[in-house]
Amino acid sequence: MAALVALLFTSCYEIIPVEKSLLSEEELIPILKDIHIAEALLTETVDRRKKDSLARFYYGQIFELHQVDSATFNKSMHAYFTDPPALDSLYQEVIDAIGEEKKTLLGDKKAPKREK
Repeated sequence: MAALVALLFTSCYEIIPVEKSLLSEEELIPILKDIHIAEALLTETVDRRKKDSLARFYYGQIFELHQVDSATFNKSMHAYFTDPPALDSLYQEVIDAIGEEKKTLLGDKKAPKREK
């Protein structure tokens, strides 16, 4: 029985080919940083229609600022999703970039703790 289960699982297993990103990691990091900041701002918006409208505006501004179109960005992110270690590394860089910006904005002060 165990051999049958192992056979079923291994026969369904297919290696996903790693794709090459159209944008470099250096290009994606600031875009993703801005996207995550925009998404954080959007969490404060309750009205769904306003949130969707703001999201389209924010993303449009981010892509314009970084001189990239949404199709190129999406294809690049899809390529990173085919390579989990590269995606993990990319997001660690994004987290570090957001942390650095936060330190700069706060002037090396510790962020006030949120009340629960």
